[in-house]
Amino acid sequence: MPATPVAFDPISLIVPVLKQAWPMLLLLAGVKLLTLVPGILKGRRLAASGIHDIDQMDGKTFEECLGALFSRQGYDVEVTPYRGDWGADLVLVKGRVRTVVQAKRYKKSVGVRAVQEAVAAKAKYKCSEAMVVTNSTFTKQAVELARANKVNLVDREGLIGLLLKQNTPFRQAA
Repeated sequence: MPATPVAFDPISLIVPVLKQAWPMLLLLAGVKLLTLVPGILKGRRLAASGIHDIDQMDGKTFEECLGALFSRQGYDVEVTPYRGDWGADLVLVKGRVRTVVQAKRYKKSVGVRAVQEAVAAKAKYKCSEAMVVTNSTFTKQAVELARANKVNLVDREGLIGLLLKQNTPFRQAA
């Protein structure tokens, strides 16, 4: 009598393995989910801040945006001429403190020139403080020069923080 063929059932092989491995699979899925959460939250934070809209602005609109942002923080804001501004885009006044602001809406890192311009503008506009604000980052050399000249630097993360603190994102006009 010929041997009866035995049907191969892969499910019957997998089910016992899954019964034993399901806690480990659940743990791995949970760990993977936890790695995704920070990215999701960061994306929401960026969207809430309006930074992507700022990335699309031209320089003049960025300066206006910063003027409005600082005004909401209680500063009196003086806007310098768009051309021939001696390295200052805004002058912030709060009490007796005058701060010159150099605004740089860049795609690349901001270098020492912006810091040099802020230092020069500080004297020109009779300010006691200087600041450079960007939607980007600063080069190592710019950070070093700013530290030596007591120029406050506000990079992309700092700007996002300011925007979120105001709880009013800036949107590019359509």
